[in-house]
Amino acid sequence: MPLKAGAFLAIWHDIDPAGFDEWNQWHTIEHMPERVGIPGFLAGRRYMNTDAHVCFTMYEGADLGVFNSPAYLERLNAPTEWTRKVAPAFQNFLRGACKCMASQGNGIGGEVLTLRYNRDPQSATSAIDAAALVARSCEIPGIVAAHVGQCEHAITEVNTNEREMRSATGENRYDAVAIFEACGRDELIKARADLTAMGADAFDGYVLDGGELYTLAYLLRENDL
Repeated sequence: MPLKAGAFLAIWHDIDPAGFDEWNQWHTIEHMPERVGIPGFLAGRRYMNTDAHVCFTMYEGADLGVFNSPAYLERLNAPTEWTRKVAPAFQNFLRGACKCMASQGNGIGGEVLTLRYNRDPQSATSAIDAAALVARSCEIPGIVAAHVGQCEHAITEVNTNEREMRSATGENRYDAVAIFEACGRDELIKARADLTAMGADAFDGYVLDGGELYTLAYLLRENDL
């Protein structure tokens, strides 16, 4: 379905296998409820994949300001003891707050393809035809929703205690993302080449930084709390 959010926070990372079981419990029992309970957070989704970045998480926010609001920064600067304990499990962290440029669809798909983009330093201009991309992609059989976001780096590059805890793994950046939801893995695999080609057409002056498939593992909305 179309996101009801004006913005979203998209995060990819790997997890140290030795710490995975506890990380999984922490993320479900403590972390996502804590985040979704912050004013302005509307929903959180966790997706998993064992073939690339292990985890993709998306938090929907009422607007971009939610992701550097006093309430959110307070949580980032006061990590719980459990958060401190699992922090070393994070690896290869990417995080960015995105303005939702376009969103379309019906329902929530259990499988997603994420395509990350960075601006091409060799290109004099850059533009994203987000509306055309989500409209075209939702015409593909099996694709039930699509969303495009452009990152605002200043929102998430504020130094916080939680960010310092991840200093060993770093926190990389990206410039934009397209997210496609499908009703099945086979449908998404079949559509992947077409979606990637559509993304190349829509992201003028950008280069593809990564594309991975994920399966929905957990969804939490603010009214679930």
